[in-house]
Amino acid sequence: MNRTTKILVAIVIIVHFLFFLLEAVLWMQPLVNEPLLLLLNNPVSSSFELQAVTLRNLFINQGFYNLFIMFAGVSGMALVTRRKYSSGYALILFLCFCGTGAGIVLACSTKAYLLAAGQALPALIAFIKIYPLYNRSIDLR
Repeated sequence: MNRTTKILVAIVIIVHFLFFLLEAVLWMQPLVNEPLLLLLNNPVSSSFELQAVTLRNLFINQGFYNLFIMFAGVSGMALVTRRKYSSGYALILFLCFCGTGAGIVLACSTKAYLLAAGQALPALIAFIKIYPLYNRSIDLR
């Protein structure tokens, strides 16, 4: 895996970790939930505070999904470092697939287009770069 691909995977890992922080740790902070609620484009008549409280458990759950997906990528990178390529690349591909898919869903369902692009594009590019490496690692078995 070349340096550019490693940087892309690191970006995808960091993005998932940041989503974990925003959703599971910092969600109840008005500086976090108000802008995100606006981007969700889900107009309701209640205040941001009431919406944040109502959605708190949902966002905690979503945040931990991002954390677990991030761990898949970190584990994949560790396996690749240990020359366990097929397993490592499979985990990294899973991370990238989830990041790409989640970014597409975010773009299609909200007005958070920049967040969606920041999530999907590095993941998609990394997926495209890693998939041939994964195929080669399977062929070498």
